[in-house]
Amino acid sequence: MRLVSLNTWKSEGDFPKRVHAMAEGLAALSADVIALQEDLRTSDGLTHTALALARALSMQLTWAPARTKPRSVGLRRTVTSSGLAILCRQPALEQRVIALPEDVRDGERIAQCVRLPGGAGGWWLVNLHLTHLPDCTDLRRMQLETVLQAMDRMARDQRVVLCGDFNARPADAEIARFLSPDGPLVDVFADRPKVTHVTESGVALNLDHIFLRTVHGAQPFQVAAARVALDRPGACGVMPSDHFAVCADLV
Repeated sequence: MRLVSLNTWKSEGDFPKRVHAMAEGLAALSADVIALQEDLRTSDGLTHTALALARALSMQLTWAPARTKPRSVGLRRTVTSSGLAILCRQPALEQRVIALPEDVRDGERIAQCVRLPGGAGGWWLVNLHLTHLPDCTDLRRMQLETVLQAMDRMARDQRVVLCGDFNARPADAEIARFLSPDGPLVDVFADRPKVTHVTESGVALNLDHIFLRTVHGAQPFQVAAARVALDRPGACGVMPSDHFAVCADLV
């Protein structure tokens, strides 16, 4: 199974060309499951990034709106949501949305938890976009703790994969504590360095991840391969997003 996670950067940049570049890059990956963050949808439904990608890729869409406010989309100013979405080759079995701790400066944060077909009872994919506030290390830790506690209640013995934009590196304190030898998470990149975002000033950051939750000390999947993708301009000459995608082949 090939899983891809990508922050789609709302409506920033040359949005129409970026959507084409995202569709082109994701089609080339032939992913079975795609998790999207900052999924932009206008209140009138005329513009919806995840829906456009689902149609282009002939995939099923499950989405969770969040962070509603006015934004610029092309030449118009309109109310939009910047939520989470999951595309899959087969329809999702179930979706639950978990409210996460938040900061008033940052606004609503949620976890999109979707149960997908595969094996007895299926497996859970948790799609995340943790707070971006640089002074909120403890808040990111609390958000991740909230998700893990919820999944322990919902899916104690089921396979769980967490992915998305964590706005922190694996070595940062709020993430590293969960990746310790006795921790509940395993990084599919196995501590290999990677870059998923480059700031305007040229600083390379590792913010987007795919983690496997351990069950009774065992990994739910074996990792066949993991790599960064969509890190080059598309045929239209623009980058798909300001974040690169992370891609993992899971067995």
